[in-house]
Amino acid sequence: MATTTSLTTTYAGEVAGGYIQAAFLSNDSVNNVTFKTNIAYKQKVQRIQDNATTFSGQTCDFTPTGTVTLDERTLTLVPLALQRQLCKTTFFTDWEALAAQNDDISTVADALTITLMGVIGQINETMIWQGVAATGQYDGFETLMLADATVIDIASPVAIDATNVVAKLQLVVAASPLRVRRGIEKPLIYVASNVAEAYRNAQATLGNNNLYQSGSAISMTWLGQYDIVECPGMSTSTVVMAQKSNLWFGTNTGENWTSIQVIDMQPVNGDKTVRFSADFFGACQYGFGNEIVLYHLDNA
Repeated sequence: MATTTSLTTTYAGEVAGGYIQAAFLSNDSVNNVTFKTNIAYKQKVQRIQDNATTFSGQTCDFTPTGTVTLDERTLTLVPLALQRQLCKTTFFTDWEALAAQNDDISTVADALTITLMGVIGQINETMIWQGVAATGQYDGFETLMLADATVIDIASPVAIDATNVVAKLQLVVAASPLRVRRGIEKPLIYVASNVAEAYRNAQATLGNNNLYQSGSAISMTWLGQYDIVECPGMSTSTVVMAQKSNLWFGTNTGENWTSIQVIDMQPVNGDKTVRFSADFFGACQYGFGNEIVLYHLDNA
């Protein structure tokens, strides 16, 4: 399917400014999980667990006890791409008319490149949570967690708003295993954007900032113990509590996520087209389901 160019313009002389890109969801979630690079298609991640809850006494002989469990999780990369094509003639009567007539649409190319970078971040931010494996898509954390019986699910979830957000977050924290909450690495509370807004509104109502709209920013933490991370790609009213080291996003090389190839086809085959191509790999996975708490409306 060819790229469709929707061109809406009112010509009023020389261009007064650059092209304005639409606002995109930032790929915040990648910054708050463990980022694994240099993966050659698959990576086996070893897990180790020990069931010890007590010590043994000292004897002259070495007497091993307990159980050590070794297993692994597989992070399998999925090939992904974003490709577009523009025709130079589209711009013959637009702002870039003179440049386009001289086979130069570099200004438009630069603008589209920046726009595509934002699109890539936006799509991946949503996919890392809500993705369902298919061509050009990998299973997101929510999909993986909903299918995993070992993940700790909060029963009877309802839509979260400012009136119940504190109570619902309290349920999530209480359900997290003590070994996770009091571990050397403090877990994070990952929340959908509507949950983050509800929390800020609830805290403002409680007076937990200086002056309304003029004081310091509301602290996004749970009682100062666990950071609350807003994830724009999460499903509405979703909350996850887990250690950052337990949630993984993998790729082959990070540079591929920030590179777009721009190809002028006119010197190649005479077509007055410019192609934009981004090719990369990605996938997400986690280590221990029994150390993750999930509040999700699909568990209602």
